Amino acid sequence: MKTPFEWSDVPFHSKERIVRTTKELQIPGLRMFGKHTMTNAVSPLPPHFHRNSYEFTFVTNGAISFTTEKDTYELNGYDVFMTRPNEIHSTNLLPLSAGEIIWFQLDITETDEFLFLSPRAREHLLSMLSALKGPLFSSSGNRSLSMLRRAYELSASVSDRFQCAACLVLALYELSSAAQKAVRSVTPDIETTLRYIKEHIYDELSLDELAGLCGLSVSQFKQKFKAQVGTAPRHYINYKKIQTAKKLLKDGLPVTEVAMSLGFNSSSYFTVVFKRYNACSPSEYIQQNQNR
Repeated sequence: MKTPFEWSDVPFHSKERIVRTTKELQIPGLRMFGKHTMTNAVSPLPPHFHRNSYEFTFVTNGAISFTTEKDTYELNGYDVFMTRPNEIHSTNLLPLSAGEIIWFQLDITETDEFLFLSPRAREHLLSMLSALKGPLFSSSGNRSLSMLRRAYELSASVSDRFQCAACLVLALYELSSAAQKAVRSVTPDIETTLRYIKEHIYDELSLDELAGLCGLSVSQFKQKFKAQVGTAPRHYINYKKIQTAKKLLKDGLPVTEVAMSLGFNSSSYFTVVFKRYNACSPSEYIQQNQNR
């Protein structure tokens, strides 16, 4: 395992990834605010920590795995991963698969107008954060994600920094309220679909078939599935298939055999999908595991 290091973000702007830091944001206590849309898998996050800062990562689409020193957590769309100040975390050598995240860091040493709050309000917010059991939450079914999206949009302009901070505070309180209630709300028909996908992961799994299980049209099913699970059904199926494929490849099965057994119509298409979630081909994945 690599030696953990202190991670400090720098400003970055591209079509896929935007990171805004203190100088751009000009919001006391908000160390950074970022958004990353990944059309393909990107390199794993090595073990690292953020000095004196909470970090909240909202998965707005897709599926991502995070690891702390204690455990590994699988996140789907609408899930939130929180790390406490100086807590070591990584993706445990796993790439960030296709999807989207919005994340930010709060510097708890910033006592001067933290998020433009009064001292009493600051202490109450930090007390609430300290009480969160985490590190995994679901933001489905509450307003935290919509408030976070609004905060991110407002963070693009310094003139909107007060509104941005207000939306961020509301997002945190909404998340805290949701964390004290039930976990992700999934209706029985979608729950049946998730179980069916797990039990039939080696089948082709058409959307017509899955929609039929729910008594819905394909368009209705796709909309309902995305609303509750946080990612499109085909994206979810492919992610689960590739997770299964990785286990089979580790067991020594040939690439073509794995592709065919999981319902891919060719090894070349299997390779395309595999690279989308792992930033490497199946053959490269086998080689990496052999080297380890």
